[in-house]
This record gives sequence, structure tokens and C-alpha cells, in this order.
Amino acid sequence: MKLLKFNLIFIPLLALCLGLVGYTARTMLLDDAREHVIQNARIIMETMLSSRTYTTKQVAPLVQQDSFKLQTAIEQFRKTIDQMPKTLDPNAGKDLRGNEKKGFLLGMQHALETQQQFLDSVKGRPEELADTEFHPQSVPAFAATEIFGYLREKFPDYFYKEATLNPTNPRDRATDWESDVVNQFRENPTQAEFINTRESSTGTALFLARPIKINNVSCLECHSTPDKAPAEMIRLYGGDNGFGWQLNDVIGAQVVSVPVSVPVHLAENAFRVIIAWLAGAFGGILIVSNIAVALVTRERRWRS
Repeated sequence: MKLLKFNLIFIPLLALCLGLVGYTARTMLLDDAREHVIQNARIIMETMLSSRTYTTKQVAPLVQQDSFKLQTAIEQFRKTIDQMPKTLDPNAGKDLRGNEKKGFLLGMQHALETQQQFLDSVKGRPEELADTEFHPQSVPAFAATEIFGYLREKFPDYFYKEATLNPTNPRDRATDWESDVVNQFRENPTQAEFINTRESSTGTALFLARPIKINNVSCLECHSTPDKAPAEMIRLYGGDNGFGWQLNDVIGAQVVSVPVSVPVHLAENAFRVIIAWLAGAFGGILIVSNIAVALVTRERRWRS
């Protein structure tokens, strides 16, 4: 009877302890899994920011430098062509006589004709050599998106996008939920980061977003009005989108999406292992306690 009373008190107490420990352990494991996902998202975000910085500081200046060198060479070539004589000098061969003068003048005339043929053949070539092409690879947003595209070949569940309300490149146009994120940043200019989850075709995903803000006047060289943008860019993307941007405006958001299924699954497995060990430990405690109570009760009966 005493053993029964003991179990009626001790078993609920053990069950309550197991429940509290299990709840705490599961919460901690899921929180750790979420922090792991957020850390992965931040690493990807910083990687993309690094690629943007690399493009801005090294690739774009290199393209501009090569273009400047080519333009300088073309200008020098034009000056050289302009300095070349176009007609015979009337004073040429004045010290020569007779057939010598005649031969000299004929030779000069032939040289001028050959020179003119050469000039006609290269006419317009400097314009052909000039690098007027627009290189999207030198644009930070394009470079970051392209780099992440190669990463997605191995990790298709991961996602990165420079979601923009009014993009130059149509592939950057924000979807409905991305537009909501961008508008949230526009309504809260001091907000530096936004983290949430959403359901995707591959399951639940955690996304981390940061605002894209026009902080550099150089951005407006291509995105203020179509007439100021490079002609090649207009030919490539058209003149209807990606314009009208203003300094300090939030025009989009960098969005990194990371699947949560793998870390959550690992956390759930770890939780099940912990619960199994705890249940075993509590069961062992219950058995030992019952044996101990039974022995003490029997000893008291024997003495009495």
C-alpha cells in the first residue's frame, strides 16, 4: 500500500520533470537550428556584398581604365592622321633640276595617292574600335546575381535576389511578397534588416532581407533619365524601366532565402534521442526508487 502511494506521487513528479526538461530541450534545439539558418543566411548575404564590393572597386574601374586607354590611343591615331600631308608642297624639289625634279614630284604624288588610299581604308575604323558597349558584368547587382547562380547549381534550395520595384533588368523585378518587404524598408528607413519565414515550393524557408538604398551619386548616371544612360544599356534593356531613381531612395531589397527543413530535422532527431535517454534515466530512477521503498518497508515490517 505504501509502495502504491509512493508511485502515485513519484510517477507524476517524474512525468512533470520529463515534460519540463523535454519542452526546454526542444525549444533550445529549435532556437539553435533557427540561429544556424540565420547565420547561414548572413554568411551568404555578406558573400554577395563582398562580390558587389569587388565588382565596384576592381572590375568596373578596370573596364573604365581599358576604355580610357583605348580612347586615348584612338585620339592619338586621329591626330597623327590629321598631321599627315594631304597635298604636294609647292616648294618641294625646288633645288632639283630637270628630270630629277620631275621624278621627285612624281614620286611624291604617288606617295600621297598611296597615303590617301590608306586613309580611305581606315576611315571610320577608330569609331569601330571604340568600346561603346555596355558591360553588365561591371554592374554590382548583375555580378552578385550571376555569381550566386553558379552556387545554386549545387544548392538549388538556396536563393538570392536583388528584388527591385523598378529594375533595369526584368529578372530583378520584385514579386508580390518581395514588394511587401521593399515597402516595409521604405516605410521604416532606419530598419537595416528583416527576417521572417515563408512557404516555398521546396518547403518552409527563412529569408533575410536588407534594403538597397541609393547612396552613391554615380548610380544616377545610368538610372536618372534614359537620355543620360549609356546607349548600349538602352538597346539591351530598353528605356522604360530602371529610371527615375533618386538619391537616398530605397529602390529594392537584397533577399537571401535558406531552407529550414534540414536543421529543423536534425534538431527534431536530437530531441528524440534526448527524450529517449531521459525517459530511460527516469525509468531507471523509478525502478530503483521502488526497490528502495520496498526494501525499507519490508525492513520496518520485519523489525516490528
